[in-house]
Amino acid sequence: LTKIMSALVILERGRLDDLVTVSPTASRAPKTHLRLKAGQVFRLKSLLKAMLIVSANDACLAAVEHVGGDEAQFVTLMNAKAAALGLADTHFSNGCGFDGPDHYSTAEDLAVLSVVALEQPTFRELVREERTTIMPVNGTRAYVLRTTNRLLGRIPGVEGVKTGFTSKAGRCLIAKVSQNGRDLLLVILNSRRRWNTATSLINYGLRSSDSIQ
Repeated sequence: LTKIMSALVILERGRLDDLVTVSPTASRAPKTHLRLKAGQVFRLKSLLKAMLIVSANDACLAAVEHVGGDEAQFVTLMNAKAAALGLADTHFSNGCGFDGPDHYSTAEDLAVLSVVALEQPTFRELVREERTTIMPVNGTRAYVLRTTNRLLGRIPGVEGVKTGFTSKAGRCLIAKVSQNGRDLLLVILNSRRRWNTATSLINYGLRSSDSIQ
């Protein structure tokens, strides 16, 4: 879920047509990854697609290093943005969402962050993608990206947003649903059955809004 903030900073400070060279450090990013090779060159938008659609850490780190100069400087930008948004219970120590004692957030803060990110047309477009491909500008291999969000295409009105998993955070999900003029934003953290839980909560939330009306 950290990648939502990373994407927001990239969209505000980067240029989507920028050419980004994958560094040796980025190429060694642990899974989930696309196994990008050091020296490959991608457009920044392609890396943004990979980090949002399949949560690829190598694509994320390459984008982060490009926009921030290095990861540490990028993390400073992330924390400044969190402070500007009033996310008092959020702090980042890395750009792609790895566990760390100083890396944390809350469901409420993540909901606020998601609403802000969804105001960005490019972000909103990419998190709705079920399948696409990217290709380096200096190569011929196509990388197929299939969304990690199982709700897309299965529940009417689902518009994203992002899945997440680490050993300490557990299985997480932020989902946006729009049906019949009603919007529902769902944040699930550390769920053993996130897809069943999400489906139940979406149905409950939409029924509740019906009864309120």
